Amino acid sequence: MMKADSAIPLTRSKIRIRAGFTSLVVAVVLLAVKLLAWHYTGSAAILSDALESIVNVVAAAMALFSVWYASQPADVEHPYGHGKVEDFSAGVEGALIILAALLIFIAAVPRFFEPQPIESIGKGSVLVSIAAAANLMLGLYLIRTGREQRSKALVADGYHLMADVVTSVGAVAALILVALTDWLWLDPLIACLIALHIVVAGFRLIRESVGRLMDEADAEALQDVSEHLERTRRDDWIDVHELRAWWSGDTLHVDAHLVLPRYWSIEDAHRAADEFEAEVGIAIGGRSGAVVHIDPCHDRFCAGCRVAACDIRAHQADTAPRKWDRAWLVRRLDG
Repeated sequence: MMKADSAIPLTRSKIRIRAGFTSLVVAVVLLAVKLLAWHYTGSAAILSDALESIVNVVAAAMALFSVWYASQPADVEHPYGHGKVEDFSAGVEGALIILAALLIFIAAVPRFFEPQPIESIGKGSVLVSIAAAANLMLGLYLIRTGREQRSKALVADGYHLMADVVTSVGAVAALILVALTDWLWLDPLIACLIALHIVVAGFRLIRESVGRLMDEADAEALQDVSEHLERTRRDDWIDVHELRAWWSGDTLHVDAHLVLPRYWSIEDAHRAADEFEAEVGIAIGGRSGAVVHIDPCHDRFCAGCRVAACDIRAHQADTAPRKWDRAWLVRRLDG
C-alpha cells in the first residue's frame, strides 16, 4: 500500500524554477561587479571573492536545472520521482565550493612572497559591499523558499551565497586594513582565511548530500512519527517495528511493519493499514509516501497486545504495555 503526492503541484514547481532563475541572473550580474572591483584594486582578497562568484554562476545553473528536473512527475523508469537529482546537485555544489577555495589559495599564496599594492580601495569597497548586500538578500530568499518548497538544491544554493557574503565581508575588511596599516601581507592572509571558511561550508554540503543519496534515516521524522503513533495508537495495532524514514528529493518516504490480529479478514487489515498510513501522514505534515507491511500476530506479541476480546491469546497482556518510542519502533525482529 502506498500513498504519496501524485506530482509536485504546478505552483510549487513554478516557485522553485523562478527562484532558481533569479539566482542565476543575480549570480552573473554580481560576478561582473566583482571582476570590475578586482580590475580597479588588484586585491587578492577581491580576486578570491570573484573566483567564488564564478563557482556561484555554475552552481546556480545546476540548481536551476535540478529543480526543474526534480519537478517532473514519477514515471515507470523513476517510480519514486526525480527528487534525488537535487541531493546530487547539492553535493556537486559542495565540491564546487571546495574548488573555489583551492583557486583562492592558488591566487593568494604567491602574494605573500611578492606583495602588490592595492589601488582604488574606495571604489573596490563600494562595489564589493553592494555585491555582498545583494547576495545576503538573495541567499536568505533562497533558503526560505527552499525550505518552504522542500528543495534541497535551493537551500544549498542559498547557503552557498551566505558563504559568499562572508567572503565579500572579508575582502572589504582586507581593503580597509591594508589602507590603514599599509601591511600588504594582510590581503593574501585574509584571502586564505576566507578559503578555509568556505572549505568547511563545502564539506558540510557534501556530507548532507551523501547522507540523503544513501537514504540516511531522518531522525527528526522518526521521532515525530513515533510520538504521534504513541498518542494515537489503536488497540488493534498490536505492534509496529522496522519503522524507517528517508528522503528522496522533497518527498519523505516512511515504511513500517504493522502487526494485526491474524484472524482478521483482508478487508479489515486493509482498513487498519489505511488508518495507520493516514496517521503517519498527519505526523509529518503530509510530506510522506507511506508503505505499510502487514504482519499477522503470533504468541510473542501477546504480552503487548491490547485487543480485549481475543480467543487465541496464548498468555495475558502486560498491565502496562510497552511505550512506543523511537527505539522500540525502529527495532528489527529476528525470525
